[in-house]
Amino acid sequence: MAEGGPNQVPKDGTQSDSHLLECPICLEQLHQPRCLPCHHSLCQECLSTYITSEVSGKRDTATTFTCPVCRTLTHPIDKTEDKDKWAEQFPVDKVVMELIQMKSGATDSHYCMFCEKTRDKKVLAQFWCKTNKCFFCDACKQSYHDIIHTNCDGIDIRTSAGKLLPRTETLIKKCDKHNEKIDYFCVDHKVFGCSKCIIVGHRKCNDVSTTEDYCSTLDRNSTIKETTTYLQEATDSLESAVKNLQQYLQSIADDKESALQSIDDMEERFIHRMKELKKEITDDLIAKYKVESDNLKATSQKCERLKIAMKNTMESTATARQQNDHMGTILLYQRGQTELDAWKDLVREIRITSSIVSLKHETEFDGTSLNFGKIVVQKQQRQFTDVQGLTKPLSECELKELRKVNIKMKSDQSNCFARGVVITPDGSIVVGDYSNQKLKLINTEGDVVVELKVNGRPYDLCLVDNTTVAAAIGNGVHVVTVTSSKLTLSNVINIGKTCYGITYRNGEFIVSSDTEVYRVTKDGKTLMLHKGPSNILTLSQDQRTGTLFIPYYNLTAGSTVIGSLPTNNLHKDVLKVGIIRNAYGVDVDGEGNVYVCGHLSQNVVQMSGDGANVRELLTTADGISNPLAINVYGDKLVVTSWSDNNPILLFQLI
Repeated sequence: MAEGGPNQVPKDGTQSDSHLLECPICLEQLHQPRCLPCHHSLCQECLSTYITSEVSGKRDTATTFTCPVCRTLTHPIDKTEDKDKWAEQFPVDKVVMELIQMKSGATDSHYCMFCEKTRDKKVLAQFWCKTNKCFFCDACKQSYHDIIHTNCDGIDIRTSAGKLLPRTETLIKKCDKHNEKIDYFCVDHKVFGCSKCIIVGHRKCNDVSTTEDYCSTLDRNSTIKETTTYLQEATDSLESAVKNLQQYLQSIADDKESALQSIDDMEERFIHRMKELKKEITDDLIAKYKVESDNLKATSQKCERLKIAMKNTMESTATARQQNDHMGTILLYQRGQTELDAWKDLVREIRITSSIVSLKHETEFDGTSLNFGKIVVQKQQRQFTDVQGLTKPLSECELKELRKVNIKMKSDQSNCFARGVVITPDGSIVVGDYSNQKLKLINTEGDVVVELKVNGRPYDLCLVDNTTVAAAIGNGVHVVTVTSSKLTLSNVINIGKTCYGITYRNGEFIVSSDTEVYRVTKDGKTLMLHKGPSNILTLSQDQRTGTLFIPYYNLTAGSTVIGSLPTNNLHKDVLKVGIIRNAYGVDVDGEGNVYVCGHLSQNVVQMSGDGANVRELLTTADGISNPLAINVYGDKLVVTSWSDNNPILLFQLI
């Protein structure tokens, strides 16, 4: 962690480069800087604290963490060592250390080499000879140097213009193994080395060149210029995003105050009866506000860190090129590429999973019932500035299989049959095992870590908030709290009807029962919204608009297989039986694309919300057999199938 407070602007008015030496966590001058493989440097103490926080709550076997700037997955050198020692395993950033020393004046004192050798005494130098790479005092310069080197291109290091260059030119980067100058770069392995390193370890590599030649290649191809351009555009977009996020944060803070005022007004009308209800709804409001404001703050912090890192990369690249620092230029080019990849991931995350949130207090007072109404969280899609050519929509992405998970456990009496599945925001998966009457939690490494026995057979599942999942079980809704190592049943809402499909909208559950769709309040009251032509086994909704998408278990040619039900309850036929037969699972991503499991057509399709564009994503050739449930979160997609032990297949849209 930095010491002594933030860096100061130089008194002589020259532009400070202190931002290049700032820790991205504490935003103060780097102290004991450690360099990660992605070329971002942080204070050793800050990095250690961050790693400990990053892996806390995870399994003791966690072996990685993400860079706090670009979120690159990082492996410690020795995974068996204690987590609080991981930071010490990464190399010290020697370049940053030397820059800090120069700024503090620790390396400003140089001595005349001629006086040291001939008179055996230390005399402060005032002059640097670029030809011989030697320091001279003023007397030796006039008596010896100027007589021999009449045309020497030298520097007076007493001036502000000459302070950095002599030190920079004496920084000959040497190989730790052979103690020779590092002037080669292996493009195949992306490593630097001296001539001996290259001969011994990289003689069979296809692309090895000097650092100067590689920099020249980057210049000829305009690669650095293009990267800098994209970095600038990405930085501008992140700056705009930070500003918008702050505005959104202020907006929901204002909404919170407005809702609290509305609640206070209601309290005055029902003061003698409503104190307990007031506390309940106030707590609900504060909890929802905290969840949404924490999400916005976290996203804003990610954008701010990456924006600062990109600015530093651009400025450092310009400095390295001016100083002909080829190695530094290549390192910064690689860092810029890593940051652009991180930016694309962050854009995708914001564009897909984030929404503009409003908190509203809706009253339902009719003159007879005494209540404070309810707190409603309204969401709509957030617009985000993209850099053209660097991102693509999910409707154009392909699927990459990440893992296959067998969910059967030793305690199971029957083969598993998963009819509902949900991906949580932290990447865990909750699945409902119909045959064994359990809910199971799968961690990000694909291990079933915990199970919850339930009283009934679970059907469809849905996400309520970041840590809550609801399941349609028997004649009601089971609400379950999810942590990294535990599933806890927190509430059961009985409605007296067999529940199959389920989703959560504006503080209420929407469930299907046979061919009908109902709205369910927290106290179990129901209101029928729609009656379909055949069984409805799952439900999903577009989080941006609240429109429900309803799959019908239908195989009759010409019949509706997917329908939509907007908030005005005017049903529309979206897709007829054809490419999809007997629709089962359904879900909607953050861009409004609809994903449908064709149980008997044995495929998974992606389509636009109006059904105009349909494409087949998965077939039996991809290991899909009678798919049942599907869930999409961000760019991750999970599917369950009807087969032995009912494996869970996890994919990524790339």
